[in-house]
Amino acid sequence: MLFEFGSVLFWHVLAFGLACVLGLGSAIWTYHRRDQHAAQAFLLFLGVTVAWNATVLLRIVGSVALGWELHLIEQFFQVLMTLVWLYFAAVYAGYRSVLMRRSVASPLAAVGIGMLAVESFPPIAARTNTDPTTIQEPFAFVTWTDTALSGIVEVLALAAFAIGSGLILYKLLTANYVQAWQIALVFAATSGAILVEVVESSIPHAVSGVDYPAIAVTGVGVSYVVGLYRYDLFGYTPVDMSDVIDGITAPVVVLNPEQRIVDFNASAAAMFPAVAAGERADAVLPTAVIDAVPADLTAPTDTEVTLSRDGDERVHRLYAAPLDSFGDSYGVAITVRDITTQRRREENLALLKQILTRALRHNIRNKVDIVQANSQALIDQLDGTEETQARAAFEAADDLLSISTKARTMKDVAEHRGRTTPVAMCELLSQTVAEYDQQYPETTFVVDCPSACTVEVTPDIKPAVENLIENAAEHNPAADAEVRVTLDQQADAVVLTIADNGPGIPANELTVLERGREDVLSHGSGLGLWIVTMVVEEIDGTITYDTGDDGTTITLRLNRSPA
Repeated sequence: MLFEFGSVLFWHVLAFGLACVLGLGSAIWTYHRRDQHAAQAFLLFLGVTVAWNATVLLRIVGSVALGWELHLIEQFFQVLMTLVWLYFAAVYAGYRSVLMRRSVASPLAAVGIGMLAVESFPPIAARTNTDPTTIQEPFAFVTWTDTALSGIVEVLALAAFAIGSGLILYKLLTANYVQAWQIALVFAATSGAILVEVVESSIPHAVSGVDYPAIAVTGVGVSYVVGLYRYDLFGYTPVDMSDVIDGITAPVVVLNPEQRIVDFNASAAAMFPAVAAGERADAVLPTAVIDAVPADLTAPTDTEVTLSRDGDERVHRLYAAPLDSFGDSYGVAITVRDITTQRRREENLALLKQILTRALRHNIRNKVDIVQANSQALIDQLDGTEETQARAAFEAADDLLSISTKARTMKDVAEHRGRTTPVAMCELLSQTVAEYDQQYPETTFVVDCPSACTVEVTPDIKPAVENLIENAAEHNPAADAEVRVTLDQQADAVVLTIADNGPGIPANELTVLERGREDVLSHGSGLGLWIVTMVVEEIDGTITYDTGDDGTTITLRLNRSPA
Protein backbone atom coordinates (compact mmCIF):
# COMPACT_ATOMS: atom_id res chain seq x y z
CA MET A 1 0.00 0.00 0.00
CA LEU A 2 1.37 3.39 -1.00
CA PHE A 3 0.68 6.37 1.22
CA GLU A 4 1.44 10.06 0.92
CA PHE A 5 4.29 11.56 2.89
CA GLY A 6 2.96 13.66 5.76
CA SER A 7 -0.49 12.12 5.66
CA VAL A 8 -2.29 10.77 8.73
CA LEU A 9 -1.63 7.26 7.48
CA PHE A 10 2.05 8.07 7.06
CA TRP A 11 2.40 9.30 10.63
CA HIS A 12 0.53 6.29 12.01
CA VAL A 13 2.76 3.87 10.11
CA LEU A 14 5.87 5.78 11.14
CA ALA A 15 4.87 5.93 14.81
CA PHE A 16 3.95 2.27 15.18
CA GLY A 17 6.87 1.17 12.99
CA LEU A 18 9.30 3.17 15.14
CA ALA A 19 7.73 1.68 18.27
CA CYS A 20 8.41 -1.79 16.89
CA VAL A 21 12.04 -0.91 16.13
CA LEU A 22 12.70 0.69 19.52
CA GLY A 23 10.93 -2.09 21.37
CA LEU A 24 12.89 -4.73 19.47
CA GLY A 25 16.15 -2.89 20.17
CA SER A 26 15.34 -2.77 23.89
CA ALA A 27 14.48 -6.48 23.79
CA ILE A 28 17.85 -7.28 22.20
CA TRP A 29 19.64 -5.19 24.85
CA THR A 30 17.75 -7.04 27.58
CA TYR A 31 18.38 -10.44 26.00
CA HIS A 32 22.10 -10.06 26.63
CA ARG A 33 21.29 -9.57 30.33
CA ARG A 34 18.69 -12.32 30.54
CA ASP A 35 20.65 -14.13 33.27
CA GLN A 36 20.13 -11.23 35.68
CA HIS A 37 17.35 -11.18 38.21
CA ALA A 38 13.99 -9.99 36.68
CA ALA A 39 15.55 -9.63 33.22
CA GLN A 40 13.56 -12.50 31.74
CA ALA A 41 10.28 -11.00 32.95
CA PHE A 42 11.23 -7.64 31.43
CA LEU A 43 12.26 -9.34 28.19
CA LEU A 44 8.84 -11.01 28.03
CA PHE A 45 7.16 -7.64 28.58
CA LEU A 46 9.15 -6.07 25.72
CA GLY A 47 8.36 -9.00 23.44
CA VAL A 48 4.62 -8.71 24.10
CA THR A 49 4.80 -4.93 23.58
CA VAL A 50 6.52 -5.36 20.20
CA ALA A 51 3.88 -7.94 19.18
CA TRP A 52 1.12 -5.55 20.24
CA ASN A 53 2.56 -2.68 18.17
CA ALA A 54 3.13 -4.97 15.20
CA THR A 55 -0.49 -6.16 15.30
CA VAL A 56 -1.81 -2.59 15.40
CA LEU A 57 0.45 -1.75 12.45
CA LEU A 58 -0.92 -4.74 10.51
CA ARG A 59 -4.46 -3.57 11.18
CA ILE A 60 -3.56 -0.15 9.80
CA VAL A 61 -1.84 -1.32 6.61
CA GLY A 62 -3.44 -4.78 6.22
CA SER A 63 -6.60 -5.96 4.54
CA VAL A 64 -9.92 -5.02 6.06
CA ALA A 65 -11.01 -8.64 5.56
CA LEU A 66 -8.57 -9.67 8.32
CA GLY A 67 -9.80 -6.93 10.66
CA TRP A 68 -11.63 -9.24 13.12
CA GLU A 69 -8.77 -11.73 13.51
CA LEU A 70 -6.19 -8.95 13.91
CA HIS A 71 -8.48 -7.19 16.37
CA LEU A 72 -8.64 -10.28 18.60
CA ILE A 73 -4.86 -10.77 18.42
CA GLU A 74 -4.29 -7.11 19.24
CA GLN A 75 -6.57 -7.26 22.29
CA PHE A 76 -4.87 -10.47 23.42
CA PHE A 77 -1.46 -8.79 23.45
CA GLN A 78 -2.88 -5.63 25.04
CA VAL A 79 -4.29 -7.52 28.02
CA LEU A 80 -1.29 -9.85 28.20
CA MET A 81 1.04 -6.84 28.31
CA THR A 82 -0.57 -5.53 31.50
CA LEU A 83 -0.40 -8.96 33.15
CA VAL A 84 3.24 -9.45 32.21
CA TRP A 85 4.00 -5.91 33.40
CA LEU A 86 2.47 -6.67 36.80
CA TYR A 87 4.52 -9.87 37.03
CA PHE A 88 7.73 -8.04 36.10
CA ALA A 89 7.02 -5.33 38.65
CA ALA A 90 6.42 -7.92 41.38
CA VAL A 91 9.71 -9.67 40.58
CA TYR A 92 11.62 -6.40 40.31
CA ALA A 93 10.21 -5.02 43.56
CA GLY A 94 10.95 -8.25 45.42
CA TYR A 95 7.44 -9.72 45.72
CA ARG A 96 7.82 -12.65 43.36
CA SER A 97 7.62 -15.13 46.24
CA VAL A 98 4.36 -13.52 47.35
CA LEU A 99 3.00 -13.57 43.81
CA MET A 100 3.86 -17.27 43.47
CA ARG A 101 1.95 -18.34 46.56
CA ARG A 102 -1.00 -20.54 45.61
CA SER A 103 -3.41 -18.36 47.58
CA VAL A 104 -2.33 -15.38 45.49
CA ALA A 105 -1.35 -16.96 42.18
CA SER A 106 -4.57 -18.99 41.68
CA PRO A 107 -7.07 -16.12 41.88
CA LEU A 108 -4.80 -13.81 39.87
CA ALA A 109 -4.37 -16.49 37.19
CA ALA A 110 -8.14 -17.00 37.04
CA VAL A 111 -8.74 -13.27 36.64
CA GLY A 112 -6.00 -13.02 34.00
CA ILE A 113 -7.37 -15.94 31.97
CA GLY A 114 -10.86 -14.47 32.22
CA MET A 115 -9.63 -11.10 30.95
CA LEU A 116 -7.88 -12.72 28.00
CA ALA A 117 -10.96 -14.80 27.19
CA VAL A 118 -13.29 -11.82 27.26
CA GLU A 119 -11.07 -9.83 24.93
CA SER A 120 -9.65 -12.42 22.55
CA PHE A 121 -11.48 -15.79 22.72
CA PRO A 122 -13.75 -15.64 19.63
CA PRO A 123 -17.00 -17.09 21.11
CA ILE A 124 -16.85 -14.69 24.06
CA ALA A 125 -15.26 -11.74 22.26
CA ALA A 126 -18.07 -11.84 19.69
CA ARG A 127 -20.47 -10.93 22.52
CA THR A 128 -18.23 -8.26 24.13
CA ASN A 129 -17.23 -6.56 20.86
CA THR A 130 -20.31 -5.51 18.89
CA ASP A 131 -21.38 -3.24 16.03
CA PRO A 132 -18.36 -3.49 13.70
CA THR A 133 -17.72 -0.21 11.86
CA THR A 134 -15.45 0.28 8.87
CA ILE A 135 -13.74 3.66 8.67
CA GLN A 136 -12.54 4.73 5.19
CA GLU A 137 -10.80 8.01 6.05
CA PRO A 138 -8.05 8.87 6.71
CA PHE A 139 -7.42 5.17 6.04
CA ALA A 140 -9.46 1.98 6.00
CA PHE A 141 -9.86 0.59 9.51
CA VAL A 142 -12.40 -1.66 11.25
CA THR A 143 -13.45 -0.96 14.83
CA TRP A 144 -15.89 -2.51 17.31
CA THR A 145 -17.93 -1.13 20.17
CA ASP A 146 -17.05 -2.45 23.63
CA THR A 147 -19.73 -3.76 25.94
CA ALA A 148 -19.81 -3.18 29.70
CA LEU A 149 -17.96 -6.43 30.35
CA SER A 150 -15.21 -5.43 27.94
CA GLY A 151 -15.02 -2.07 29.69
CA ILE A 152 -14.48 -3.83 33.04
CA VAL A 153 -11.60 -5.81 31.52
CA GLU A 154 -10.01 -2.57 30.32
CA VAL A 155 -10.32 -1.08 33.79
CA LEU A 156 -8.72 -4.19 35.33
CA ALA A 157 -5.90 -4.07 32.77
CA LEU A 158 -5.32 -0.39 33.49
CA ALA A 159 -5.31 -1.14 37.23
CA ALA A 160 -2.74 -3.95 36.77
CA PHE A 161 -0.47 -1.59 34.82
CA ALA A 162 -0.90 1.18 37.41
CA ILE A 163 -0.18 -1.16 40.36
CA GLY A 164 2.93 -2.52 38.65
CA SER A 165 4.14 0.99 37.86
CA GLY A 166 3.52 2.03 41.46
CA LEU A 167 5.57 -0.88 42.81
CA ILE A 168 8.53 -0.05 40.63
CA LEU A 169 8.41 3.69 41.27
CA TYR A 170 8.23 3.03 45.01
CA LYS A 171 11.39 0.94 44.82
CA LEU A 172 13.14 3.62 42.79
CA LEU A 173 12.13 6.37 45.20
CA THR A 174 13.30 4.42 48.24
CA ALA A 175 16.52 3.11 46.68
CA ASN A 176 19.90 4.64 47.17
CA TYR A 177 22.22 5.81 44.36
CA VAL A 178 19.43 6.42 41.80
CA GLN A 179 19.53 9.97 40.46
CA ALA A 180 16.47 12.19 40.24
CA TRP A 181 16.44 12.41 36.45
CA GLN A 182 16.23 8.62 36.12
CA ILE A 183 13.23 8.52 38.44
CA ALA A 184 11.62 11.45 36.61
CA LEU A 185 12.08 9.75 33.24
CA VAL A 186 10.52 6.48 34.41
CA PHE A 187 7.67 8.31 36.13
CA ALA A 188 6.91 10.39 33.03
CA ALA A 189 6.86 7.29 30.84
CA THR A 190 4.66 5.14 33.10
CA SER A 191 2.19 7.90 34.00
CA GLY A 192 2.16 9.03 30.36
CA ALA A 193 1.12 5.55 29.22
CA ILE A 194 -1.81 5.57 31.64
CA LEU A 195 -2.75 9.09 30.57
CA VAL A 196 -2.76 8.10 26.90
CA GLU A 197 -5.13 5.22 27.66
CA VAL A 198 -7.52 7.63 29.38
CA VAL A 199 -7.48 10.44 26.80
CA GLU A 200 -6.60 8.59 23.59
CA SER A 201 -9.83 9.72 21.91
CA SER A 202 -8.71 13.34 22.36
CA ILE A 203 -5.39 12.87 20.57
CA PRO A 204 -5.22 15.13 17.47
CA HIS A 205 -5.98 13.23 14.23
CA ALA A 206 -6.74 10.12 16.31
CA VAL A 207 -8.56 7.33 14.51
CA SER A 208 -11.24 5.50 16.48
CA GLY A 209 -10.17 1.99 17.50
CA VAL A 210 -6.41 2.47 17.05
CA ASP A 211 -4.53 1.50 20.25
CA TYR A 212 -2.24 4.48 20.75
CA PRO A 213 -1.24 3.29 24.25
CA ALA A 214 0.89 0.65 22.52
CA ILE A 215 3.28 3.42 21.50
CA ALA A 216 3.29 4.88 25.01
CA VAL A 217 3.97 1.49 26.56
CA THR A 218 6.94 1.09 24.23
CA GLY A 219 8.19 4.37 25.66
CA VAL A 220 7.98 2.81 29.11
CA GLY A 221 10.27 -0.04 28.10
CA VAL A 222 12.73 2.28 26.35
CA SER A 223 12.79 4.66 29.34
CA TYR A 224 13.79 1.83 31.66
CA VAL A 225 16.62 0.82 29.37
CA VAL A 226 17.83 4.41 28.87
CA GLY A 227 17.08 5.82 32.30
CA LEU A 228 18.46 3.00 34.41
CA TYR A 229 20.96 1.26 32.17
CA ARG A 230 23.81 2.07 34.60
CA TYR A 231 21.89 1.09 37.69
CA ASP A 232 21.58 -2.67 37.40
CA LEU A 233 18.03 -2.50 36.05
CA PHE A 234 17.28 -6.09 36.93
CA GLY A 235 18.79 -6.10 40.40
CA TYR A 236 16.46 -6.84 43.28
CA THR A 237 16.73 -3.18 44.28
CA PRO A 238 18.09 -0.69 41.73
CA VAL A 239 21.30 0.06 43.55
CA ASP A 240 24.56 0.42 41.67
CA MET A 241 27.86 0.18 43.48
CA SER A 242 29.69 -1.53 40.63
CA ASP A 243 31.89 1.47 39.86
CA VAL A 244 33.10 1.39 43.47
CA ILE A 245 33.36 -2.28 44.36
CA ASP A 246 34.74 -3.58 41.06
CA GLY A 247 38.05 -1.90 41.86
CA ILE A 248 38.30 -3.60 45.26
CA THR A 249 40.36 -6.78 45.25
CA ALA A 250 38.68 -8.19 48.37
CA PRO A 251 35.24 -9.83 48.03
CA VAL A 252 32.41 -7.30 48.44
CA VAL A 253 28.70 -8.15 48.65
CA VAL A 254 25.87 -5.61 48.93
CA LEU A 255 22.57 -6.61 50.54
CA ASN A 256 19.25 -4.75 50.57
CA PRO A 257 17.13 -4.38 53.73
CA GLU A 258 15.38 -7.67 52.92
CA GLN A 259 18.76 -9.45 53.07
CA ARG A 260 18.88 -10.15 49.34
CA ILE A 261 21.94 -9.78 47.11
CA VAL A 262 21.98 -6.43 45.28
CA ASP A 263 25.51 -6.27 43.93
CA PHE A 264 28.86 -8.03 44.22
CA ASN A 265 32.28 -7.86 42.62
CA ALA A 266 34.33 -10.49 40.78
CA SER A 267 36.23 -11.50 43.93
CA ALA A 268 32.96 -12.23 45.73
CA ALA A 269 31.73 -14.31 42.79
CA ALA A 270 34.93 -16.35 42.91
CA MET A 271 34.78 -16.85 46.66
CA PHE A 272 31.02 -17.48 46.85
CA PRO A 273 30.07 -19.20 43.55
CA ALA A 274 26.33 -19.24 44.37
CA VAL A 275 25.92 -15.46 44.71
CA ALA A 276 23.47 -13.90 42.26
CA ALA A 277 21.43 -10.70 42.21
CA GLY A 278 18.09 -11.18 43.94
CA GLU A 279 19.07 -14.31 45.88
CA ARG A 280 18.60 -14.40 49.64
CA ALA A 281 21.87 -13.92 51.48
CA ASP A 282 21.32 -16.88 53.80
CA ALA A 283 20.89 -19.14 50.77
CA VAL A 284 24.19 -18.28 49.05
CA LEU A 285 26.55 -17.00 51.76
CA PRO A 286 28.21 -19.09 54.50
CA THR A 287 26.42 -19.22 57.84
CA ALA A 288 29.46 -17.65 59.54
CA VAL A 289 29.11 -14.55 57.36
CA ILE A 290 25.34 -14.25 57.95
CA ASP A 291 25.76 -14.67 61.72
CA ALA A 292 28.44 -11.96 61.79
CA VAL A 293 26.15 -9.32 60.22
CA PRO A 294 23.26 -8.21 62.48
CA ALA A 295 19.94 -7.79 60.68
CA ASP A 296 19.44 -4.40 62.34
CA LEU A 297 22.95 -3.12 61.67
CA THR A 298 23.16 0.63 62.40
CA ALA A 299 26.92 1.17 62.65
CA PRO A 300 29.99 -0.33 60.94
CA THR A 301 31.24 -3.57 62.48
CA ASP A 302 34.58 -5.34 62.32
CA THR A 303 34.84 -8.99 63.28
CA GLU A 304 36.70 -12.18 62.41
CA VAL A 305 35.16 -15.27 60.85
CA THR A 306 36.62 -18.63 59.90
CA LEU A 307 35.64 -19.91 56.46
CA SER A 308 36.43 -23.23 54.86
CA ARG A 309 37.58 -23.34 51.25
CA ASP A 310 38.92 -26.42 49.50
CA GLY A 311 39.22 -28.10 52.87
CA ASP A 312 41.41 -25.34 54.30
CA GLU A 313 40.19 -23.36 57.30
CA ARG A 314 41.14 -19.72 56.83
CA VAL A 315 40.62 -16.67 59.01
CA HIS A 316 38.92 -13.64 57.46
CA ARG A 317 38.24 -10.16 58.73
CA LEU A 318 34.67 -9.18 57.96
CA TYR A 319 33.70 -5.52 57.65
CA ALA A 320 29.99 -4.64 57.49
CA ALA A 321 28.71 -1.10 56.99
CA PRO A 322 25.07 0.05 56.77
CA LEU A 323 23.90 1.90 53.66
CA ASP A 324 21.55 4.67 54.67
CA SER A 325 20.25 8.06 53.59
CA PHE A 326 18.75 10.57 56.00
CA GLY A 327 18.23 7.83 58.57
CA ASP A 328 16.50 5.35 56.26
CA SER A 329 18.19 1.98 55.82
CA TYR A 330 19.00 0.81 52.31
CA GLY A 331 20.95 -2.32 53.13
CA VAL A 332 24.48 -3.24 54.07
CA ALA A 333 27.85 -3.63 52.34
CA ILE A 334 30.00 -6.59 53.41
CA THR A 335 33.73 -6.88 52.76
CA VAL A 336 35.72 -10.02 53.57
CA ARG A 337 39.51 -10.06 53.68
CA ASP A 338 41.63 -13.17 54.09
CA ILE A 339 44.01 -12.45 56.99
CA THR A 340 45.24 -16.00 57.52
CA THR A 341 48.74 -15.26 56.23
CA GLN A 342 48.83 -11.98 58.15
CA ARG A 343 47.69 -13.70 61.33
CA ARG A 344 50.34 -16.42 61.00
CA ARG A 345 52.97 -13.76 60.37
CA GLU A 346 51.81 -11.87 63.48
CA GLU A 347 51.98 -15.05 65.53
CA ASN A 348 55.49 -15.79 64.27
CA LEU A 349 56.58 -12.22 65.00
CA ALA A 350 55.08 -12.41 68.49
CA LEU A 351 56.97 -15.65 69.12
CA LEU A 352 60.17 -14.13 67.76
CA LYS A 353 59.66 -11.08 69.97
CA GLN A 354 59.30 -13.29 73.04
CA ILE A 355 62.46 -15.17 72.14
CA LEU A 356 64.44 -11.98 71.49
CA THR A 357 63.12 -10.35 74.64
CA ARG A 358 64.18 -13.33 76.73
CA ALA A 359 67.55 -13.49 74.97
CA LEU A 360 68.24 -9.75 75.26
CA ARG A 361 66.95 -9.36 78.78
CA HIS A 362 68.22 -12.54 80.42
CA ASN A 363 70.47 -14.78 78.37
CA ILE A 364 72.86 -12.14 77.04
CA ARG A 365 72.91 -10.21 80.31
CA ASN A 366 73.70 -13.37 82.30
CA LYS A 367 76.49 -14.36 79.92
CA VAL A 368 77.89 -10.82 79.93
CA ASP A 369 77.92 -10.79 83.73
CA ILE A 370 79.97 -14.00 83.68
CA VAL A 371 82.43 -12.58 81.12
CA GLN A 372 82.81 -9.33 83.05
CA ALA A 373 83.28 -11.11 86.39
CA ASN A 374 85.97 -13.35 84.98
CA SER A 375 87.60 -10.49 83.07
CA GLN A 376 87.69 -8.37 86.21
CA ALA A 377 89.29 -11.26 88.10
CA LEU A 378 91.96 -11.52 85.40
CA ILE A 379 92.54 -7.77 85.47
CA ASP A 380 93.16 -7.94 89.21
CA GLN A 381 95.62 -10.84 88.86
CA LEU A 382 97.52 -9.99 85.68
CA ASP A 383 99.93 -7.33 84.58
CA GLY A 384 101.21 -5.99 81.33
CA THR A 385 99.85 -7.33 78.04
CA GLU A 386 97.67 -9.93 79.73
CA GLU A 387 95.97 -7.28 81.84
CA THR A 388 95.39 -5.16 78.75
CA GLN A 389 93.77 -8.09 76.96
CA ALA A 390 91.58 -8.87 79.96
CA ARG A 391 90.51 -5.22 80.16
CA ALA A 392 89.66 -5.27 76.41
CA ALA A 393 87.47 -8.33 77.00
CA PHE A 394 85.73 -6.55 79.89
CA GLU A 395 85.06 -3.45 77.73
CA ALA A 396 83.81 -5.58 74.83
CA ALA A 397 81.39 -7.31 77.17
CA ASP A 398 80.25 -3.90 78.42
CA ASP A 399 79.64 -2.79 74.81
CA LEU A 400 77.68 -5.95 74.15
CA LEU A 401 75.52 -5.21 77.18
CA SER A 402 74.92 -1.68 75.87
CA ILE A 403 73.91 -3.05 72.46
CA SER A 404 71.50 -5.47 74.14
CA THR A 405 69.91 -2.63 76.11
CA LYS A 406 69.55 -0.45 73.02
CA ALA A 407 68.08 -3.34 71.03
CA ARG A 408 65.39 -3.70 73.71
CA THR A 409 64.80 0.04 73.47
CA MET A 410 64.30 -0.24 69.70
CA LYS A 411 61.76 -3.00 70.30
CA ASP A 412 59.92 -0.75 72.76
CA VAL A 413 59.90 2.14 70.27
CA ALA A 414 58.32 -0.11 67.63
CA GLU A 415 55.67 -1.32 70.08
CA HIS A 416 54.80 2.23 71.22
CA ARG A 417 53.92 3.51 67.75
CA GLY A 418 50.93 5.82 67.83
CA ARG A 419 51.17 6.58 71.55
CA THR A 420 51.75 10.11 72.83
CA THR A 421 52.11 11.62 76.28
CA PRO A 422 52.91 15.09 77.69
CA VAL A 423 56.68 15.37 78.21
CA ALA A 424 58.33 18.18 80.17
CA MET A 425 61.31 18.71 77.84
CA CYS A 426 63.31 21.05 80.12
CA GLU A 427 63.07 18.64 83.03
CA LEU A 428 63.99 15.71 80.79
CA LEU A 429 67.06 17.50 79.41
CA SER A 430 68.24 18.63 82.86
CA GLN A 431 67.94 15.12 84.34
CA THR A 432 69.66 13.49 81.37
CA VAL A 433 72.55 15.94 81.36
CA ALA A 434 72.97 15.50 85.14
CA GLU A 435 73.29 11.73 84.69
CA TYR A 436 75.92 11.96 81.95
CA ASP A 437 77.76 14.75 83.77
CA GLN A 438 78.55 12.20 86.47
CA GLN A 439 79.35 9.48 83.92
CA TYR A 440 81.68 11.74 81.88
CA PRO A 441 83.22 14.15 84.43
CA GLU A 442 85.91 15.26 82.01
CA THR A 443 83.26 16.69 79.65
CA THR A 444 81.64 20.07 80.15
CA PHE A 445 77.86 20.11 79.72
CA VAL A 446 75.94 23.31 79.02
CA VAL A 447 72.12 23.42 79.00
CA ASP A 448 70.15 26.33 77.57
CA CYS A 449 66.44 25.68 78.08
CA PRO A 450 63.32 27.82 78.71
CA SER A 451 61.82 27.81 82.16
CA ALA A 452 59.03 25.45 81.03
CA CYS A 453 58.32 23.53 77.84
CA THR A 454 55.86 20.63 77.75
CA VAL A 455 55.24 18.81 74.47
CA GLU A 456 52.71 16.11 73.52
CA VAL A 457 55.06 13.54 72.03
CA THR A 458 55.96 9.85 72.02
CA PRO A 459 57.19 8.53 75.39
CA ASP A 460 60.29 7.22 73.58
CA ILE A 461 61.64 10.74 73.20
CA LYS A 462 63.61 10.04 76.43
CA PRO A 463 65.87 7.27 75.02
CA ALA A 464 66.32 9.34 71.85
CA VAL A 465 67.56 12.34 73.84
CA GLU A 466 69.75 10.07 76.01
CA ASN A 467 71.44 8.54 72.97
CA LEU A 468 72.13 11.93 71.37
CA ILE A 469 73.74 13.30 74.52
CA GLU A 470 75.63 10.05 75.24
CA ASN A 471 77.05 9.90 71.72
CA ALA A 472 78.18 13.53 71.93
CA ALA A 473 80.05 12.84 75.18
CA GLU A 474 81.32 9.30 74.57
CA HIS A 475 82.95 9.99 71.19
CA ASN A 476 84.62 13.27 72.15
CA PRO A 477 88.28 12.66 73.15
CA ALA A 478 89.17 16.37 73.16
CA ALA A 479 90.89 17.71 76.28
CA ASP A 480 88.32 20.52 76.46
CA ALA A 481 85.36 18.28 75.51
CA GLU A 482 82.09 20.17 75.59
CA VAL A 483 78.47 19.23 74.87
CA ARG A 484 75.97 22.07 74.48
CA VAL A 485 72.24 21.26 74.69
CA THR A 486 69.82 23.97 73.53
CA LEU A 487 66.00 23.92 73.42
CA ASP A 488 64.22 26.55 71.35
CA GLN A 489 60.45 27.00 71.57
CA GLN A 490 58.96 28.17 68.25
CA ALA A 491 55.37 28.88 67.20
CA ASP A 492 54.78 25.50 65.52
CA ALA A 493 57.63 23.36 66.78
CA VAL A 494 60.18 22.68 69.46
CA VAL A 495 63.78 22.54 68.23
CA LEU A 496 66.44 20.62 70.16
CA THR A 497 70.08 21.23 69.25
CA ILE A 498 72.98 19.15 70.59
CA ALA A 499 76.44 20.37 69.63
CA ASP A 500 79.88 19.00 70.52
CA ASN A 501 83.47 19.78 69.60
CA GLY A 502 84.45 16.19 68.86
CA PRO A 503 85.89 14.63 65.67
CA GLY A 504 82.50 14.31 63.92
CA ILE A 505 80.39 11.36 62.87
CA PRO A 506 82.25 8.80 60.70
CA ALA A 507 81.33 8.92 57.02
CA ASN A 508 80.02 5.36 56.97
CA GLU A 509 77.73 6.04 59.96
CA LEU A 510 76.39 9.22 58.36
CA THR A 511 75.77 7.46 55.03
CA VAL A 512 73.71 4.75 56.69
CA LEU A 513 71.61 7.30 58.60
CA GLU A 514 70.94 9.34 55.46
CA ARG A 515 69.97 6.23 53.46
CA GLY A 516 67.72 4.92 56.21
CA ARG A 517 68.98 1.35 55.73
CA GLU A 518 72.07 -0.82 56.07
CA ASP A 519 73.70 -3.22 53.64
CA VAL A 520 76.78 -5.41 53.45
CA LEU A 521 79.06 -2.67 52.12
CA SER A 522 77.72 0.14 54.27
CA HIS A 523 76.71 -0.38 57.87
CA GLY A 524 76.87 1.46 61.17
CA SER A 525 78.62 0.35 64.30
CA GLY A 526 75.98 1.32 66.86
CA LEU A 527 72.26 1.46 67.53
CA GLY A 528 71.96 4.78 69.36
CA LEU A 529 71.35 6.99 66.33
CA TRP A 530 69.00 4.38 64.86
CA ILE A 531 66.83 4.79 67.97
CA VAL A 532 66.82 8.54 67.35
CA THR A 533 65.85 8.01 63.69
CA MET A 534 62.97 5.71 64.64
CA VAL A 535 61.62 8.23 67.15
CA VAL A 536 61.86 11.09 64.66
CA GLU A 537 59.92 9.10 62.07
CA GLU A 538 57.26 8.24 64.68
CA ILE A 539 56.62 11.91 65.57
CA ASP A 540 56.85 13.03 61.93
CA GLY A 541 59.72 15.29 62.86
CA THR A 542 63.05 16.03 61.19
CA ILE A 543 66.67 15.54 62.14
CA THR A 544 69.75 17.05 60.51
CA TYR A 545 73.43 16.28 61.02
CA ASP A 546 76.06 18.99 60.53
CA THR A 547 79.36 17.23 61.16
CA GLY A 548 83.03 17.88 60.50
CA ASP A 549 86.49 17.70 62.04
CA ASP A 550 85.65 20.52 64.44
CA GLY A 551 82.53 18.92 65.86
CA THR A 552 78.97 17.88 65.22
CA THR A 553 75.66 19.72 65.54
CA ILE A 554 72.49 17.60 65.54
CA THR A 555 69.17 19.45 65.21
CA LEU A 556 65.98 17.64 66.14
CA ARG A 557 62.72 19.36 65.21
CA LEU A 558 59.55 18.20 66.95
CA ASN A 559 56.66 19.27 64.74
CA ARG A 560 54.21 19.61 67.60
CA SER A 561 52.98 22.75 69.24
CA PRO A 562 53.94 23.16 72.89
CA ALA A 563 51.13 22.22 75.27
